Amino acid sequence: MSVTLKPIPLPLQTLYADLVQQVHGVVERPASLYRRDIAGVTYIYAKRPAGASRRDIFIGRADDPAAGERAAVIEQENAAAKVRASLVSTLRRAGIPAPTTTLAQVLDALEEAGLLRQSVVVGTAAYQCYPAPVGHLLPSAAMMTQDADLATATLAISAANAGETLETILKRADPTFRPLPGLDRAAPPSHFRSAAGFVVDLLTPQFRKNDPNPMPLPALAAGAAPLQHLAWLIDAPMDAAALFRSGIAVRIPQPARFAVHKLILAQKRGGDTAKRAKDLVQAAALIAALRAADPFALSDAFEDACAQGATGWKRPAERSLAELGLTPADLVA
Repeated sequence: MSVTLKPIPLPLQTLYADLVQQVHGVVERPASLYRRDIAGVTYIYAKRPAGASRRDIFIGRADDPAAGERAAVIEQENAAAKVRASLVSTLRRAGIPAPTTTLAQVLDALEEAGLLRQSVVVGTAAYQCYPAPVGHLLPSAAMMTQDADLATATLAISAANAGETLETILKRADPTFRPLPGLDRAAPPSHFRSAAGFVVDLLTPQFRKNDPNPMPLPALAAGAAPLQHLAWLIDAPMDAAALFRSGIAVRIPQPARFAVHKLILAQKRGGDTAKRAKDLVQAAALIAALRAADPFALSDAFEDACAQGATGWKRPAERSLAELGLTPADLVA
């Protein structure tokens, strides 16, 4: 499979890197401050976006110095958000891919709840974030997705507001989100779907063959499906930004690991030819970009994956390479 990619100009790559650094340094999300008098006492509140909704956040009494300090920080972040929104607009106008509105609202709701800081976005939602980091525009057809996959290495993941379930959080993106029951109706759900068919899946690494499926995430009233190879994929994730509003801070797998993981996954799809073809397209595009931008990272990731084992790692990766018209030597710097 021959892949020709258009390079992204260095100034745009630098703008994106600046945006990533800024969104991952945000202390308070932008919000509109307002005051309310209750029984003769003035209180400060903030109304902030969360997915497709807005949430009222209690800040504190107006005469409380701590509340005043937090309100001042929010005002500062509001000004900074305007600068970031300008960067997002510039990058989008220049052709850097942005998520669909549905995906963006899901990610925004998850970020507002504090879940993206504790997890790694994988799948096509992560692939959409790779063009600027790898310095090349990637095939747009391979970016279309009706799902968002969230991987967590810890089953202690929880929302910033204690007691909030994942269903509650997702409903801020789309009130029609519902949990999908699995084979075991008593097990916590790991799949959530909206009326429009958008699916959010929770994933976690599989460490033992007898791990329950799904693994319980009690704090979210949900579960996570254990997957082989996932621990390797999400090891040492990188910071990225989804181009929505003033930028959404996400963590995604290292692009070289993502590419090699797709090579392996393509051989394990069974009869799902559409997903298999998409795996190969995404792998081929990232391989082409990384061979130009960071060949040593690609080489290291491939060799590290092959060292994990022959049957489940090296052989499927090599079979996918053969389908792409490549050999292992093409991935070695």
